Amino acid sequence: MELRIGKNGKAMIVKIIKMTIMSQKDLLLSPKNWSRIANLFKRLQQSFRLMVGVPDYQTYLDHMKKHHADLTPMDEKTFHRYCVDSRYPSKGGNLKKCPC
Repeated sequence: MELRIGKNGKAMIVKIIKMTIMSQKDLLLSPKNWSRIANLFKRLQQSFRLMVGVPDYQTYLDHMKKHHADLTPMDEKTFHRYCVDSRYPSKGGNLKKCPC
């Protein structure tokens, strides 16, 4: 198969994804692989959040447990608010601050 990506580049990528899914549908629809697929989506979600600058809350909790066991970690809502305020400071905050 010859792949040429030009004007229809987006359509070609969609076709490639569709062909990949159709050729692997027995594997994808198998109950044995559902946990792997769920894990893949979880990792993709985490990657997309990191791309836009939103750290992972579970990673923060693990870090707090390992390195700062004596401190109480922030709840999830406060953590995300802190991260947004650190990234986009409205009161002259420091962008390189660690949320812990």
